[in-house]
Amino acid sequence: MICYLGLGANLGERAKNIRVAIEKIKNIHGVELLRVSSFYETAAWGVTNQPNFINAAVKISSALEPLRLLDELQKIEIELGRVRKEHWGARTIDIDILLIDDLKINCERLTVPHKFLYERDFVLIPLSEILPTLKFNLHGDDVKKTFGSPADFNLKMVACVDKNFGIGYKNNLLFKIPADLKNFRELTINNVVIYGRKTLETFPNCQPLPSRRNIIFSRTMTLLKNAEIVQDIENLWQILKVEEKNFVIGGEEIFAELLPYAAEIFLTAVDAEKTADRFFPKFNDFKLINKKNLGGIEYGENCRQCYFSRR
Repeated sequence: MICYLGLGANLGERAKNIRVAIEKIKNIHGVELLRVSSFYETAAWGVTNQPNFINAAVKISSALEPLRLLDELQKIEIELGRVRKEHWGARTIDIDILLIDDLKINCERLTVPHKFLYERDFVLIPLSEILPTLKFNLHGDDVKKTFGSPADFNLKMVACVDKNFGIGYKNNLLFKIPADLKNFRELTINNVVIYGRKTLETFPNCQPLPSRRNIIFSRTMTLLKNAEIVQDIENLWQILKVEEKNFVIGGEEIFAELLPYAAEIFLTAVDAEKTADRFFPKFNDFKLINKKNLGGIEYGENCRQCYFSRR
């Protein structure tokens, strides 16, 4: 099932609370996080004498029954300190199920579509960002985009794959095509590259890439010259900059971890089948914008640079 969730927070570190909640949603067994909206700030709705809210929407795929999904989401609310003292009161986090495919549910615990969905601009605006086909009328509420969403950083993914989306074998790249390597350099030079420790080990002398800002995911490394080490995804959001171009370059786990937050994919697709033990994750929420032949000596016209975008 494809589900859309609304998130809100107006106590504590509001944006961080939402980011942490999104990560916890991503880690629910049977749930796949597909897309995240920008964050929006608005005055409280219903009970107005309380701090402003930050709101967001996410798209997920869920194998769980709706009430089971609701149970898991409410567990996250409790873990993040939500206490239900007052209807529409202040809260550290609020997670609502907005839509589930074309289902209509009306029971004591759950109403889908959410019964106030079309009355709240702070829900409709972020939702429409990740569900462009949504038809609605706004009510003129003061809803302002604010910084704090992972979507702010417009992550771009770069990989070279075989016909089965394999990217590596025994910690080595499947392909080293000169035209692809040139394209990779032109994309990433003087920009930010984000990758894992195992990808670092594929570089010459295990050294960070020159003329780039290198950010490496590792729970064991602490210091490395010409690189910044992050131990978790929240640490990454703290150090990225909106004004920079941020490229995710591998490996398999990092691609899977950051794909829900990515805006673009630059994929070199080689029409060949290699033995692989690492793969680029499936992506269904992107559109192919253009493709061109790279003209590699070994693969000729069967090697294409493909550009995908969410927009």
